[in-house]
Amino acid sequence: MLTTYLPLLLGGIAVVLGLISVVLFYKVVIAPRKAEPSSQQAPTPSAEQANTPSYQSQPKTTSKQGKKPTQQCLFVMFDTPSQAINQALGEMLAEKNAFYEAELGAFHLPPGPQGYPIMLASATSPGKLPPLHKEHKEGEHTPVQGVSILIRFLNTRKVSRNPEDLITFTHEVAALGGKILDAKRKPITEESLAAMYREGE
Repeated sequence: MLTTYLPLLLGGIAVVLGLISVVLFYKVVIAPRKAEPSSQQAPTPSAEQANTPSYQSQPKTTSKQGKKPTQQCLFVMFDTPSQAINQALGEMLAEKNAFYEAELGAFHLPPGPQGYPIMLASATSPGKLPPLHKEHKEGEHTPVQGVSILIRFLNTRKVSRNPEDLITFTHEVAALGGKILDAKRKPITEESLAAMYREGE
């Protein structure tokens, strides 16, 4: 009996081993080959996705670069430049604790109630003001023909809605004997001053 069933048993074992070999061959050889084409196609959409954020980020970069400091400027041209105006202007700047920057030939006024600094420079060539606050120590300087009053700020809304410091100081300088001009050096009007409040709204 054993000799009869032994060939059948061995045959069954051979069939099982054959099936196991086929399964292993499929998993080890055939399946990885099928996966390769899909893996090669995968970088294409990822590359497109990588490019998409760069286009989306460009406007953000541009908008950041566009946020440059804005400036407002007024001029005061003196009707009759004189040493008396020089002295009065120097005293005014000293009272306001203005800092003189010799390299630029300009005065920097500390931030006022509205919180932004003001710069005072010469309105004529070569564009440098003498140290007027030291006039009594160093003798007389050439009479100042006119001054430019400038403010620079990052927040347009803040200053355009609160230009009192700029306008008030400009009127004080003009009271020494001069006329106020706008940024284009044209006589200022009440409409122009009102427009300074409307900017940034």
